[in-house]
Amino acid sequence: MDAPGSMWQSDGDVIYRTDAVGERVGVFPATCRRGEHSLDNVGYRAHDTGEGFLQISCNACFQETPPRYDHYWVLRLSGPAPARAEIDDQPYLNLLRAVQLS
Repeated sequence: MDAPGSMWQSDGDVIYRTDAVGERVGVFPATCRRGEHSLDNVGYRAHDTGEGFLQISCNACFQETPPRYDHYWVLRLSGPAPARAEIDDQPYLNLLRAVQLS
């Protein structure tokens, strides 16, 4: 549970890595939450909610009319939002499998 008294849960935590110069880089899933699009191909938006979470939105899913409720990941931040990010499904394989099964 992410918010006290709420049953709502984020999809998981943002994964971080440290680059060659020691800066923290956010790593986001490379596949949309629906499992239909490569975010590298269709693009994505990462939005800091200001409440300790990032929303990673698939541009292709968002462009549907109306946008589907499940077109974005919600990942919990550890500290401030990263200044740089990259996409990679590898650190999120368990999360991707869990979402596909739900």
